[in-house]
Amino acid sequence: MVEQADPASTSVPPSSGEGRPSDTAASMRYGHRCRAVVGVALRAFLDLIEASAVEGQVALDEIHRIGKAVADAEGALLAFYDRHSAGCATLIELAQIEHKRTDFFGRAITEPFFALLDDPTSGVRRTNLPHYFAAVRMILGNEIYAEFKEQCAVIANEIRAGARTVPWPQFHADPRTHVIVEDTLVAIARSFKRFELRKEWFMIVMNNDPRTVSLGSSMFVAKSSDEMLQDAFSEPSFVKMFKALFAGMRPNDFTAARRSAFIDRYAEKPEGLFGQLLVELEKMNQRSNRSAPVRRNIVGGKPKGGKKTVKKA
Repeated sequence: MVEQADPASTSVPPSSGEGRPSDTAASMRYGHRCRAVVGVALRAFLDLIEASAVEGQVALDEIHRIGKAVADAEGALLAFYDRHSAGCATLIELAQIEHKRTDFFGRAITEPFFALLDDPTSGVRRTNLPHYFAAVRMILGNEIYAEFKEQCAVIANEIRAGARTVPWPQFHADPRTHVIVEDTLVAIARSFKRFELRKEWFMIVMNNDPRTVSLGSSMFVAKSSDEMLQDAFSEPSFVKMFKALFAGMRPNDFTAARRSAFIDRYAEKPEGLFGQLLVELEKMNQRSNRSAPVRRNIVGGKPKGGKKTVKKA
């Protein structure tokens, strides 16, 4: 038997304002809606426990029965859950958008292939970006990755000067942003000296755990088969991403001044750093084009425009 607790002893005391955030600040946090939903279910559970108590006691089996009833509840409680579900989904989406807006380094290293994200035929999707960022972090190392994130945040905040939004063209054109992106591309190119091995590693990272979608730090939902096929990062997608990513690093496009500054900074010529990588990407691109299926309109058993064979009856 479990003794019923005194409701007065289990009630949450009002905020004293000491050592905890104000109600206004708490309501600003995304978790407040989840806490409200749990609170309603918990109050329903406690009310049923209280109603079932006999002389202040409730049998353990009865507690389990009530808990299952609340968990499987229909009617008013289910309607309450439904009303809040849309709001929770919206808040999750807003949190994701807010994160993207503050990941200024992510924006900087995505800008070279940003147009591919809006091209449904490219195979490069926004759902691939977290894996791309993870690959870059592993190449750079946690310390440098964090340093670049901090530097990009400083640049973005200086440029927007208190405004709510960042003028992205100005951010990407800033010389400091250029240096950070170039440092990152140099590190990626150096890591691809053994091209095939690094490419296979990159493909594994980009397709890591394609069976689930994260809804938070510890919540995941399974993807459907169609979603897994849609989000799969293929070799043609890799070629398109990397050709766009390194489009500004073609050695022949370097001016004399830029070439000199590049050698001073990296102690290596542009063709030494990027030449082989660009050659390998072009080889992959040619193979991809050769293996692409050719669509043919067949009429009467022959390609359209060819001579039809008509059998006599």
